[in-house]
Amino acid sequence: MTRSLLFQFVGLTAVVTAIVGALLIYVVPNGQRQELEASATAELSSLAAAYAVSVTSALEQEDLEALAGLNSSVRDDPRNLTVAIISGFEDDAELFAVFPGDSDVTTADIDSERHLVSRQPVSTTILEGTVVVMIETTSISQRVEALNTPLYAAFLIFLALQIIYARQLSVRVLLPIIEAGGIADRLGREDYQGALRKHNRDDGIGQLASSLRRLKTNLRLKNRENRRILASLEDTVEERTAELTKALEAKDSFTASVSHELRTPLHSIIASLDLMSAEQQTKENGEYLVIAKRGAKTLLLLINELLDFQRWEQESVVLKEEAIELRHFVSGIGPTINTLFGDSDVEFVIQNDLPSPIWVMVDPNRLAQVLINLLGNARKFTNTGSVTFEASVLQDSPIDAEVLFAVVDTGMGISPEDVKRIDEPYFQAAEGLNRKFSGTGLGLNIVKRISEAMFSRLNVSSEVGVGSVFDFSIRLAKSDAVERSEALLSGIRDKEAAPLPPEQRRFLYVEDSITNQLVMTAMLDRLGVSHEVVSSATEGITKLRSERFDVLITDIQMPEFSGIDLLDWVTQDAGESEGARVFACTANANTDAIAEFKAMGFQGVLTKPLSIEDLTSFLKSLG
Repeated sequence: MTRSLLFQFVGLTAVVTAIVGALLIYVVPNGQRQELEASATAELSSLAAAYAVSVTSALEQEDLEALAGLNSSVRDDPRNLTVAIISGFEDDAELFAVFPGDSDVTTADIDSERHLVSRQPVSTTILEGTVVVMIETTSISQRVEALNTPLYAAFLIFLALQIIYARQLSVRVLLPIIEAGGIADRLGREDYQGALRKHNRDDGIGQLASSLRRLKTNLRLKNRENRRILASLEDTVEERTAELTKALEAKDSFTASVSHELRTPLHSIIASLDLMSAEQQTKENGEYLVIAKRGAKTLLLLINELLDFQRWEQESVVLKEEAIELRHFVSGIGPTINTLFGDSDVEFVIQNDLPSPIWVMVDPNRLAQVLINLLGNARKFTNTGSVTFEASVLQDSPIDAEVLFAVVDTGMGISPEDVKRIDEPYFQAAEGLNRKFSGTGLGLNIVKRISEAMFSRLNVSSEVGVGSVFDFSIRLAKSDAVERSEALLSGIRDKEAAPLPPEQRRFLYVEDSITNQLVMTAMLDRLGVSHEVVSSATEGITKLRSERFDVLITDIQMPEFSGIDLLDWVTQDAGESEGARVFACTANANTDAIAEFKAMGFQGVLTKPLSIEDLTSFLKSLG
């Protein structure tokens, strides 16, 4: 900046000097020349008129002495005049006489730019023509130079003073300012190495230099102190970060452990209740079983909500899209939801207006979680009437489709004040609802998070005593035609392979929990599936190497060796365990964990608690 200031000053000085020089060398002399030429032209006009009278008189009287006197007058004129008498006009013009007589002027010279000329016509008995009075322009230039010589001298003096002033200003003012500016720039970059020269001056420049030296000293001391504090803070932050990382790891480990420990007994409870429901029972016992199953599934839903919310407090929702046929997907939700309405007077209606087929890319697990949450919420707050699930296409194109999902109920409704807060964590509309209705208040918050991850927004409209409408629309990309073709071809190949029905297959179940072994054995027996049960991964691989099994279902968390270890052994011994399809059975229902298990090589994942309906659906999916 300071160097720029110096360049600006030098440039300004040069411009001023150039302007003054142009005035002195070009503008002023030109103006003077124009004034002198105008004055000379006027003077020549007067002389031409006077000489025309004299010439006319002398020629009429043929007075040679008068002409001689005229010649002497012109010769002695200090203005270096030339007077010419021209006989005739234009092309017939001839030079009749020239004064002074020794002048070598010709008719061509009269019209040249070297002379200022004034003409006056004459008419005598001797000739008809003009008297021309002229003066050379060089004489005017000489007069201009004579006038401007003092100005040129003044300009040279001005230029010398300008140079002296610029040098003194640079040394005394600009260079110290430039130096101070450089020091200030280095201080701004925390560079304290530059030295500022001392100026023994009492003016503003000297005060500026002294202030900069003091500032430099103070900043150097502050910088040392700041570096010390920063180093201490970095150490503290590093320690706290390490502590926080350990705490988060411990929290994640605790969450996974809690999930496993809660789901494992729930698996036994729900499966046992399913088995008991199929046995002979009294009307009273049947009611108790329905109550117990409903309570167990409600507890499972609460556990899922809490675990999902806890995980998403730390990270965003991650979607894992895959190609699905959307109409079939929507229809498949019905059986799951029907269990919520089986023992009530509330009617459940599915209005599936989606075209068939419509293949789209979506995360089916997350979409199902949103829909089941909304439908479960509608069922919970609807005592009479109906709950309607609607699915339709708003816009369709070759590359994507905008799909609208809506849940309409005739329940108790929500007040406008509560609608504004309905997706807040732990919130349930109206006072006392936590006493009347179960739940954590996290369901709609989870729905909001998932819908936002899908670039959508949950809309709510409700009227107290009439009912509510929850809807959202998502734009889904159409799945690639090649991918759909592969899926169809795969289905055709599966049908052509004519797989064995479940009752003709042999299953191997690996589980360390005796309770879970008993429950799974009872469910498989009920479904007529041939199976064997072992308690560890080592027993499982031994069985696979000695006997042929079609399906292997293994728990993940087991003592000594896990289900993942068993999968690795099966993969390595593919020749000895050929034909066995390996599935994981785990209480870790985390969607990310399920995706990781599939990526490891498991052909599918069964999540605990596992009901007899879930197991039946699994067996049907095997083909």
